[in-house]
Amino acid sequence: MPLFLRALPLSFQTYWRYLILLPFLAIAAFVLSVIGSFIPFVSYLVPAAVSAYLVLMGLRCALVARGHYNRPSNKQLLFASFVYGILNIVATYLVTIITGVVMRRDMNVIAESGPVIHDNNLLPHIFGLVSIYLILTSVFASAIAVPMTEAASARPRGPDNGYFFGFGAGIFSLFVVMLVWAFGGQFLAFFGEVRTLFLMIITALNAALQGEDIPWKWNFGTAYLLGGTLFMAWASSWFFATAVLAWEKAGQRKKQESKDAIEAQRISSDDLRALRKARQQGRGT
Repeated sequence: MPLFLRALPLSFQTYWRYLILLPFLAIAAFVLSVIGSFIPFVSYLVPAAVSAYLVLMGLRCALVARGHYNRPSNKQLLFASFVYGILNIVATYLVTIITGVVMRRDMNVIAESGPVIHDNNLLPHIFGLVSIYLILTSVFASAIAVPMTEAASARPRGPDNGYFFGFGAGIFSLFVVMLVWAFGGQFLAFFGEVRTLFLMIITALNAALQGEDIPWKWNFGTAYLLGGTLFMAWASSWFFATAVLAWEKAGQRKKQESKDAIEAQRISSDDLRALRKARQQGRGT
């Protein structure tokens, strides 16, 4: 059975933990983003680090749901957030460059096809460029998921196997889940919607405490916002659960490789001793 299907039961065990944590993550993301916006260099780095930290916290939920209860150092998690945040910035730049090269080539082809460029000519190319961007970013997110799981599971001394352990492991299953998440309609606006929903809840509670009417009405838009947020939270939990299973598989593979290497070394030592013994017996005769 594919890894992404095996991860479905774990995704629901992760889901309720993630929902409990999500409002606090949204507040933290909002506060850190506001603080970071006042510092020139940090304003560019903080959003990427915050996004990485949110992913690490989601992975922690999946790890706990799977039975990995070790508590990592907050200092190590923050450091890992900046490491993966910088990697994400670099990857985004590369993807943007690739998309830009493809776009420039397509624009040249369109320009050569005639003097007038119609919207009907541009729409398929724009859709194609957006698809390329989403696919490439999804590939990177899938490839880096297991290393981030290793960092999320780390002890206070840091990741046991480094920050790149398992890079690319389980990429097919992770990519399938990532596509569901990416093409769910809210790829980059997810946490923005979480903040919007949270602010709506806060305003409703504040109005209730003051005996006032709720300043917003329950309608299709509100229901869509709530449903979309809950769906994206579950899709995120599915991704985290798949990453944890891929991480476990990568760890088992490494242990087996180490065991095989030790066994091969032992056999080599036994062969060497047997060869020496045979030579000594040959000299004795």
